[in-house]
Amino acid sequence: MTQKPIARYYRGARTTHLERLHDSAPGDFFYQKPMYDFDMTRAPAGVRVEQTSFAHIATLVLKGTYSRLEIVEPYAPSALPQNLIISAAARIGRLFHRQPTQLVTYAIENADLPRKVASSTHLPVAVTRALLRLTVGFCYRSLTRVVFGTADAETNYEALLGARMKRRPPETTLIWGLPTAHPSALVGEGDKPASKVLFVGALDERKGIRQLMDSWSDVLAASPDAELQILGKGPLEAEVLSWAQTAPRTTVIIDPARDIIFEAQRQADVAVLLSQPFTNWKEQIGLPIVEGLSVGTEIIASSETGIADWLENHGHRVLAPQAPRGELTRAVVDALRSRRARSAVLADLPQVDGRFAADRWLFVRSI
Repeated sequence: MTQKPIARYYRGARTTHLERLHDSAPGDFFYQKPMYDFDMTRAPAGVRVEQTSFAHIATLVLKGTYSRLEIVEPYAPSALPQNLIISAAARIGRLFHRQPTQLVTYAIENADLPRKVASSTHLPVAVTRALLRLTVGFCYRSLTRVVFGTADAETNYEALLGARMKRRPPETTLIWGLPTAHPSALVGEGDKPASKVLFVGALDERKGIRQLMDSWSDVLAASPDAELQILGKGPLEAEVLSWAQTAPRTTVIIDPARDIIFEAQRQADVAVLLSQPFTNWKEQIGLPIVEGLSVGTEIIASSETGIADWLENHGHRVLAPQAPRGELTRAVVDALRSRRARSAVLADLPQVDGRFAADRWLFVRSI
């Protein structure tokens, strides 16, 4: 029997998703909308990359076009309406096809979904939890496989679904969403004093850029040689650029190319991403954290990230999202003064990139 192709469908596509395709199981890539850092030129040659609607994806599932399709995890509130329709299409497809499309997903959502949805809808938490248990549970049981990228994500699903988590399908596993060491991480490493602090990410309230700017003068008072580079774009661009005009030893690059971002990460000593809690959103892992780790950078993050415990247990600094200015200042200064060799940071990383290991488990491993 001829093996059908595989595919992936993401609501929001980022450049990193396309870059990941180079080393992932070959398959088509569909997306609903491009994110702020989407660069189509990063897609592998010969791979079908197409912007489409979720209705079209549901039709493909109904027809059994693919053997397996990766979809957004059920716990993502913005994707839940689409997932309900796609899941229904998968269940109907099982009735008509000998080889129906099997749905798989990578789960890293670590927010308290019932409370966050309740706060935005003004429904009682108990009512919201009951509705989510039904809807998320329907989508979850429509899946064939789930890889949890953080322990927090797995705990969240268990808290919401309870005994439903133990019913098959899906088959599940935990593979931490950690990177491997980048081949060029140690190129040019010397004994120069640590001085470079880096922020990479969306310039908005969620990523803690204001907290970093507020503490910078205090960082310089304690470490006069420190330098801050800010890379990104977003609603706070004007505010960040205005601040940088008078902030000493600071540079800002708006909407930099991926090559510029990577080189900045490779040169940085300390990367800061003090993610903040927001309604219907919580930092799942944080791409700048993952990319910083891959080149041996010291990380300062908030407890909002799903790998906060891992970071803290491996020598990085984790703060409360609303940590006082002085606490963030001390964390940055201490990270610069006690900066480890990149090789020491890299030694804690896995031998296989967590996302690629998850991809192989979802698509390559036989059922």
